[in-house]
Amino acid sequence: MKTSQSVVNAIRSITAASLLLLLLVDIPEADAVVVKGLYDVEYPVPDQSRTVRTAVFNKGLEEVLIRVSGDRSVLKNLVPGSASAYVQQFSYVDEEDDESAAGGQSASKKSGTEWYTLKIQYNAGKIISLLRENGMPVWGEHRSVAIVWLAVRDGSNRYVLKKSDTSLLKDSVDLAASRRGVPVVWPVYDGKDRQKLAFADVWAAFSDQVKAASRRYTKGPSMVGRLSWTGSEWKGDWSVFVDNAAYGWSLSGSDYNTLISQGVDLSADMIGKHYAVLERTGITGPGLLVEINNVNSLQDYRKIQTFLQDLTAVRHVHISRVDQGKVAFTIDLRGNIDDFKRLVSTDKRLEPVIDSIPPVADATRQNVLRYNYRR
Repeated sequence: MKTSQSVVNAIRSITAASLLLLLLVDIPEADAVVVKGLYDVEYPVPDQSRTVRTAVFNKGLEEVLIRVSGDRSVLKNLVPGSASAYVQQFSYVDEEDDESAAGGQSASKKSGTEWYTLKIQYNAGKIISLLRENGMPVWGEHRSVAIVWLAVRDGSNRYVLKKSDTSLLKDSVDLAASRRGVPVVWPVYDGKDRQKLAFADVWAAFSDQVKAASRRYTKGPSMVGRLSWTGSEWKGDWSVFVDNAAYGWSLSGSDYNTLISQGVDLSADMIGKHYAVLERTGITGPGLLVEINNVNSLQDYRKIQTFLQDLTAVRHVHISRVDQGKVAFTIDLRGNIDDFKRLVSTDKRLEPVIDSIPPVADATRQNVLRYNYRR
């Protein structure tokens, strides 16, 4: 799936080319959120010609496939054919009108050329089917929130970026994470945070200290970066802690946007490998029984059922039994039981009961998991 280089060059290069959702999380202990807009992209285009539109359809499809699979290498293994076959709808917005409504000056006026924003929505069902039919994993809308710890050394200045900061570096991280569909939260970095995680701890990416401080914000991944300006180039180290695994990279370059984008992409690839689900085929058996306590209303029941059904590890959810304050579901899994447990663990509403029955190897016996529902 190649995009015409001449058309790509015609498409204006801006950091915010894909304004998917810019999903920033403000609430501590966000854990997991439903990420909307995974199948939507926006690109600035110089005209409404078929040539430009076809090129952008291809570019947008690549972005969506990476976002939904959680892995950039997916493009090496897929030949989706015509990108337009996956487009559900598209529209153009005149940038001048859009900017005027916002009270700003349009890029069209500045450049003397009329530009448009091409908004594209791809068909979620077709994208998911394409990935699954080709043996690729799918990372659903329920995504674990990642906390970002970024230490910066710029000459004599050294600091950890925090939620209240206005910073081009911070904006660059936000945009790169948004492009990959990774919901992020920035630390308040008040006295409570500093007590657990000093600048030196972030700079060195000490795992124990990072994990301890991150628990205030999320049960999900921790993205840790350090950036320094040498006078001629930026140098950066990136680490990501997800579940019990840790990954790290060293990067350098003259452009901090490129450096940050690379670091976020590498981190997102690893996060995706942990949470994206590869569908099992040819597996039969009694399924998984999930028993949930503290279910005291029809509203509770509906919320739990919807949450379970929306998980990418789940094919079907069936009600098994209802007792006083307790509901049991039989679940047909797309992935394995570990995929299911990993996805559920990112949401604070379901707390595992310590005495849950361990998984059994016998395919004829039913695995049982027990949780307490927390509102």
